Amino acid sequence: MISILLVEDNQAKIRAIASTIEECGVEYKLTVEMNVVDAKRELEGRRFDLLLLDINLPRRASSAPEADGGLELMRWLKARGQAHRPSYIVGATSFEGSFAQAKAEFNNLIWQVIPIRLDESGWRSKLKETIAAIEEQIRPPFVGDGVSNRVDVLLVTALHEPELAEVLRLPAGFERVEVLHDASAYHLGRLKRDRKAADIVAVAASDKGLSGAAIAAIKGIVAFWPRYLFMTGITAGLKGRTRIGDVIFADLSWDWGSGKIKKVGQKEQFIPAAYQRRLDETIARQVKELSADTGFLQKVWEAAEMPKPKDPPRILLGAMASGASVLQSSGAVAKVLQQHKDVLAIEMEAFSIMFAAQAAPLPRPLPIVAKSVCDNGDSKKNDKYQLYAAYTSARVFQEFALRYLTPQLHD
Repeated sequence: MISILLVEDNQAKIRAIASTIEECGVEYKLTVEMNVVDAKRELEGRRFDLLLLDINLPRRASSAPEADGGLELMRWLKARGQAHRPSYIVGATSFEGSFAQAKAEFNNLIWQVIPIRLDESGWRSKLKETIAAIEEQIRPPFVGDGVSNRVDVLLVTALHEPELAEVLRLPAGFERVEVLHDASAYHLGRLKRDRKAADIVAVAASDKGLSGAAIAAIKGIVAFWPRYLFMTGITAGLKGRTRIGDVIFADLSWDWGSGKIKKVGQKEQFIPAAYQRRLDETIARQVKELSADTGFLQKVWEAAEMPKPKDPPRILLGAMASGASVLQSSGAVAKVLQQHKDVLAIEMEAFSIMFAAQAAPLPRPLPIVAKSVCDNGDSKKNDKYQLYAAYTSARVFQEFALRYLTPQLHD
């Protein structure tokens, strides 16, 4: 997606430029400001790919246009160096004389000038060609600036099958996207509902477990700068506390294998060091709200076309313990329970996702882990419900993202 800031105070030109951008057929987000002060505020807040700038601009909302108003914005950008400077600056003006002056003073900043006359149409094709050329150059990994997000959600799974496969079946139009110098298979899609949409990048870790998840998360974060870091997938759930297909949102999570083995008397004893990570309070409230929508969960269960249990899934919020080993023993599960009495799920990646988000460069994403129960982690563990669990986890992610993680579409 190409992010565009249009600084223009003429409503007719704004409409003409916006309609031309729409005709380009590229994914874009357009922000419009009508004076220099408001444009500076937008440029301070995040990095844009393209700045379309008129020169004849008012300095403030209450001011009249000035012949060199846009030059003040250019001088401000030049003084700031590379900080938040748009990747491309294009003059879109009816005043060629003014931009000739700007071109001479800021030749290293301005990419090109497009004379815009509403009684002519030639400028439209020129603007379309310009945007197409810029869009072709904007490819991940994106340069980070400490504040700007490029996508809404980076979704990481531990497994290609069945976890990532179920995510890619969501109605998001996923397409493979290449990241320079990165062999991972990233998939970019968009979930839409009414006037809201969320851009999603989905990827499977190269290997399951704590290390694989952490590496996949950090690589994806610094390539796409997401607002949220999400993990879906399958987990073992505690018998008597969870049911097959229940989707558990991790709050809190820790590495149950973290600690020290020391000799106590004649025996070696494991002393755990559970450094826990909590879910964001706002996200936790939203999870509780969604969990009350039994009608939605009933529809998820009814639409499942694979072997499924007799009851619809629930959405639960609780402790999820992560470790480097697959547990297939009630005795091993009991030892994890000694670290936290309210454990709902035991799996291999959640803590890494929470930790990676906390350790990532700015802007850090909010981490969310929502995994579905496929077995109880005991001697009866099998693969019967893995596909169903991956399905319910993906469908709950879809609904959660559409309700709570989706910004408004641009006008």
